[in-house]
Amino acid sequence: MPPRAQEKIAIPTLTPPALPAFLRRESPTATVSGALVLPKGNGPFPAMVLLHGSGGLQGPSGANIKNWADTLNGWGVATFTVDSFGPRKIGTTVTDQGKLSSYADVADGLAALKVLGADSRIDRNRIGVMGWSRGGGATINTALETFRKILITDDLKFALHVVFYGPSELQNRDRATDKSPMLFFHGESDNYTKVGPTREFADWAQSQGNPVTFVAYPNTYHDFDVQGGFSGFSKETENFTKCDMVVDVSSGKVIRLNHVDNPDASAEKVRAYLASCPAHGANYAFNPTARADAVDKVHEFLKQYLHAS
Repeated sequence: MPPRAQEKIAIPTLTPPALPAFLRRESPTATVSGALVLPKGNGPFPAMVLLHGSGGLQGPSGANIKNWADTLNGWGVATFTVDSFGPRKIGTTVTDQGKLSSYADVADGLAALKVLGADSRIDRNRIGVMGWSRGGGATINTALETFRKILITDDLKFALHVVFYGPSELQNRDRATDKSPMLFFHGESDNYTKVGPTREFADWAQSQGNPVTFVAYPNTYHDFDVQGGFSGFSKETENFTKCDMVVDVSSGKVIRLNHVDNPDASAEKVRAYLASCPAHGANYAFNPTARADAVDKVHEFLKQYLHAS
């Protein structure tokens, strides 16, 4: 059966200019929007918050998220597709991630959780989050308790996290996580968001009590699930593959910088490093076999943890 009509819902959120301001709770307020689609049947429904990548909700990447939303609706799961760019008058951050701090995406994801948690049609204990690329990085960060508590004052949390090729070269850790299950998908050949740092974060999250499944596809590049998208090498794409930083967000302390543990990292040194390490260029390619496998694995994951149909 087809899903119900789409509802556009306002999401009160924050626009952190950078991590320190986010942690100090000094971020400007903002309002973004989300498209909520309920499946057929009677609620309260399980739901998934969907977080887009650097291309926003336009073009093939946006169509891919719409296709995923349709699939999730068919499994009896409501979808809430967040638009972090449009309301902020941003088209894309592919060539310049500095247009919007990635922590705005984290805030938007948690704010969307808060909106759904207050909706009587949604089962607040069965809300997951799924993100692609930049949105995958936000999906990773929503598992950290320090971030969750900036937006949410009660025990509401994501029931699970699904991460498609999310970046972790600039990686955050915390004193505690939400302990929710995490499912990662990544191409072994991805040269936009490297698989190694993301696998490292996944291993750390598992050590903190999050049940983790990590799926890596050989000979597979970025956007492997995006049918009809750009295929080939883009020299304009900004990437952080040469960067390496780990921050403990519970203290704000840099615990690794440029592969050196416990560095003497003043704010000036960190800013200079982050200005110097980005590079440009990345490959994109659709992999229909990997996409089909990912659909099956997401379905099983949601059946297990959200009781999807």
